[in-house]
Amino acid sequence: MLFVAIFVGAVLIGPRMINGDLGRHLTLGRYMVTTLSVPTRDLFSFTKPDQSRPPYEWLAQILFYMVYRLLNLDGVVLLTALVLSLTFLFVYNDSVHRSSLPILAASLTLWVSAASSLHWLTRPHIFSFLFMAIWIQWLEKIRNDEKITLWLFPVLMLVWANTHGGFIFGLLAWFAYFAGWLLESWRKSAAMNIGRKLIFVGYTSMITSILTPDLWRNWQGVLGNDSFFILSHTSETMPPDFALPGTLPFAVLLVMTLLLLLLGWKRIPISHIFLLIGFAVISLIMARNIPLFAIAAAPILAGYMKQTVNRITLWLKLEERIAMIDRGLRGYFWSILVLVVTMGLFSYYQIVFHNSFNQFSPQTLPVQAVDWIESHPLKGKMFNDFNWGGYLLFRLWPGQQVFIDSQSDFYGEELTREYADILTGRGNWDAALNQHNVNWFIVPSHSGLAESARSSTDWQIAYEDILAVIYVRK
Repeated sequence: MLFVAIFVGAVLIGPRMINGDLGRHLTLGRYMVTTLSVPTRDLFSFTKPDQSRPPYEWLAQILFYMVYRLLNLDGVVLLTALVLSLTFLFVYNDSVHRSSLPILAASLTLWVSAASSLHWLTRPHIFSFLFMAIWIQWLEKIRNDEKITLWLFPVLMLVWANTHGGFIFGLLAWFAYFAGWLLESWRKSAAMNIGRKLIFVGYTSMITSILTPDLWRNWQGVLGNDSFFILSHTSETMPPDFALPGTLPFAVLLVMTLLLLLLGWKRIPISHIFLLIGFAVISLIMARNIPLFAIAAAPILAGYMKQTVNRITLWLKLEERIAMIDRGLRGYFWSILVLVVTMGLFSYYQIVFHNSFNQFSPQTLPVQAVDWIESHPLKGKMFNDFNWGGYLLFRLWPGQQVFIDSQSDFYGEELTREYADILTGRGNWDAALNQHNVNWFIVPSHSGLAESARSSTDWQIAYEDILAVIYVRK
């Protein structure tokens, strides 16, 4: 029931999950499948041509492109919904394992899925959600000295490091458990064999995290975005805005975690304290880390809320009845059935209407403007809006390269600042465009650059709609 609820919910918000950045991932996936090679240098921009661009998301990009070939954007939405459902199924199973209370575990899992839904997007980071849920469950088995094959850790890390840069957070979670073990062993309350297992996991996982097409540059690419300017001008790398209604589940989760740490710190293992505090801090620094905190917090909260719930007789009776129903429902059958039926509905829609149900939104992306460009090809270099870079690559590459796209860690602060000055029409924007030999640009109609260009004698409007405007040099 939990899997079906999250899967159907994700499918229903499919159009909202599709963003322009997906275009870049699909374009890279298409290139890799077509050429049977993984590029380690930039192919997409004329501002950073042939510079090192570590492909730390290449496996996810190939997966996205393969499902796109199968069912267009509907396939991408289905894959995203499936990964999200599996993620919270692992969170639920871990919560049940620690609490033995299915209703409590399901309630917490649904709550943390709501907290994480702020960052449900059709992008490679969703795989980090899934791998984090599995990783923490395995680390907890080591802490409890339960049976687990240790080689699973480096194998998972190998896949993770080639799928998304969030593999670093897996190693941070490992460090929380290892640091907790160190302090507990100093207090003579931890077994040495647990420490040996954690050391083995950390050592082998660090090695496999480097086994990527660009080797250690994978780490450089992930950790390279240290620009305060870039981080403070990108919504997902800014702190969460608690004035928004969507952050309420996260705020409640923070309060629950704080209460647990204040009231039960004497009986909480140090590794859990480090894990909760560490991931709470990184989620407060950057909103995009909220799902990782939610995934880490849910099983721990379930384990400690068990003692309170066990005092409520009515709740325990209800838990037992739900558990009996669950055992007779053949849950995997219904999960597979819903997946197959959804695929069938999307396939039928495409056969009837010759198009996918999910589309790039013309309200946020320049769909109509690019349609016009395809029928009226423009020559020369292009300046573009940062958020539209991925979509423009998807529609126009290799015929056109972009000035910039949303992978800000690659472009760096200097170029990003220059881009921001041009887009806002500040200073001598025309000279800056001349310096880059830009012959035309596509930007939001309300941008400062669009307004400044209206009074320029060197530029003229070639196309304009309510969202986008295209200027060409006279």
